[in-house]
Amino acid sequence: MKKSIVFSVILFFCLTVNAFSQFGDSRAILTGVGDGRNVDFQGNTPCYDGETGFAGIIIATLDGVANTPFYCLDLCTGISIGDTAKDSASTIPQAIYITNNYYPELTSYPGKLASNNDEACAIQLAIWYFRNGLDVSTDIGNISGSNDAAIKTRVGVIIADVIANGGSTPQISTLEIKPGVNPDDFYIETKDTDGNPIAVTGIQLSISGTGSLSTNTVNTNASGISPDVTVTGASANDIISASGTVEVPGGVTYSGLNEVLQLLVLSRTTEATRTDQIEWGVLPVELTSFTANISGSNITLNWSTSEEINNSGYEVERFKTGINAWEKIGFVTGHGNSTVTQNYTYTDRNLTSGIYTYRLKQIDFNGNFEYFNLNGEVIVGVPNSFELSQNYPNPFNPETKINFQIPNESNVSLKVFDNSGKEVATLVNGNKTAGYHTVSFNASNLSSGIYFYKLEAEGFTKVMKMALVK
Repeated sequence: MKKSIVFSVILFFCLTVNAFSQFGDSRAILTGVGDGRNVDFQGNTPCYDGETGFAGIIIATLDGVANTPFYCLDLCTGISIGDTAKDSASTIPQAIYITNNYYPELTSYPGKLASNNDEACAIQLAIWYFRNGLDVSTDIGNISGSNDAAIKTRVGVIIADVIANGGSTPQISTLEIKPGVNPDDFYIETKDTDGNPIAVTGIQLSISGTGSLSTNTVNTNASGISPDVTVTGASANDIISASGTVEVPGGVTYSGLNEVLQLLVLSRTTEATRTDQIEWGVLPVELTSFTANISGSNITLNWSTSEEINNSGYEVERFKTGINAWEKIGFVTGHGNSTVTQNYTYTDRNLTSGIYTYRLKQIDFNGNFEYFNLNGEVIVGVPNSFELSQNYPNPFNPETKINFQIPNESNVSLKVFDNSGKEVATLVNGNKTAGYHTVSFNASNLSSGIYFYKLEAEGFTKVMKMALVK
């Protein structure tokens, strides 16, 4: 069934993302709506067909600061006043560009509509275009107020501007731990969201494991640099953390707690709590990058090294919010000894909707190991449409897997039939939550041949063929 939450008498909808370098400890509590318009949605997209929603600014209290503006990033997930969302350290390039170049971050610029309500509505619809494929010409009906045509035209202008200029918008790390000249030292560097040095007071430091720090609180000066901090008694696996109230750039995504993927995007630079972490110790592998990209229900990890010593390889580990345990999901062989750039990739496939974190356990040939953490989280959101995928492996013997996706909570039927049309197995028959799903089919009791599997859900039907070879 569709999930829609009421703001007073207004239906509100909200969307999802890729990873960024830091992570945040700030919390946003939703308090109401700001500038924007009510919109009648039409067309055939299951998320919003035939419903009325609010398109515009959402107001929250962020780390105690009232009236902090957000836009909604997910058209398909409802939110309500009183919900809490956390900094997920995630973003999409288009959201960074829009929130740093449009209202409310800027209040005056060429082409801005005279009414802030109209402009905020157009900006929100443009964000949904990039995440949900919202087509203003076919999916939008009436808009409250009297400027429907102007708003729809404005959406097109914003989309064109973002496509031309927003595909590779960077985001500045505003708090970072940096190595000192002395191998036992480190310092903190702080910047504003334009990359300029800025002074920050009361930065809290901590270290896990056996190590200790010469101080647990530092300030940075006008050059954005703190005094050196000395580490003593640390092991290679100790984690140093630094947390402070710094500028958080527009475009950072805040996700609902408890795996409710209500996604908001901060629409104006503000101050909140952010954290940076590093693994302490001299590493046998010099990692130069570690990034994640998302495509549907698949997350691809990419990392590069500039130097490797005695490197056997990397165990890839995954952490899903709500499960609260690290899980080994794969191994990638290293290059032993190398003084040139080496590139690695690993794809984590067919994930369910949720918030994920990754790390690499680099292991040398002697059994020693170090961890490299992906800075930030990766969010697998809710798909936009129903889909049934080809089973794998195919042909198979005797077991295969079948993937399907549903954009909203639905009553789902997935059955297997032989070549004569006789039903031989029921794999799913009941209610399923929105997201990506995988089921296994064991045909050990069936003979070789061609079989068909059929998915039915809310009027959607698809049949696909598979081959059992014994």
